[in-house]
Amino acid sequence: MKRWPTILLIVSLVANVFLLGLIAGTVWHWTHDRGMGLRGGWRMRVAESLPEPQAQALRDAIHDTVKQTVPTLRQGRAARAEAARLFVQPQFDANAITVRLDQARASDMTLRANLEHRMVQFAATLPQDQRRKMAEALKDGPFRQGPPHPPQPQ
Repeated sequence: MKRWPTILLIVSLVANVFLLGLIAGTVWHWTHDRGMGLRGGWRMRVAESLPEPQAQALRDAIHDTVKQTVPTLRQGRAARAEAARLFVQPQFDANAITVRLDQARASDMTLRANLEHRMVQFAATLPQDQRRKMAEALKDGPFRQGPPHPPQPQ
């Protein structure tokens, strides 16, 4: 009879340890991930090509630009959520979904334009050798592999 409470206790402990590890890992990832996905990605790799003082200054400029664009990003996220909601409505309204997705894309493009403008402003403050390093890293931008090549006829 005492066997079941012991088994339940062990299962509960294992589940709690797993949950704590998941939470700790997520928090660590949020606070230490420098790749930053949409929040930086290849732009951060450009920063890594520079000497540390300039790299940190560029990372700070990228972070500031993203922070300034947060309201626009929230609008884009809301537009995507609305598009997702419209997808599952009984009456499928393709035009309304397209409008919401266009709004979301415009939000994303606003962030991209702001980041790229800020990077150009920053590059204007650098000597030519550091701009050359930035240019090389920029070539490895978001589409590093290049567009897919069509199959060659045999």
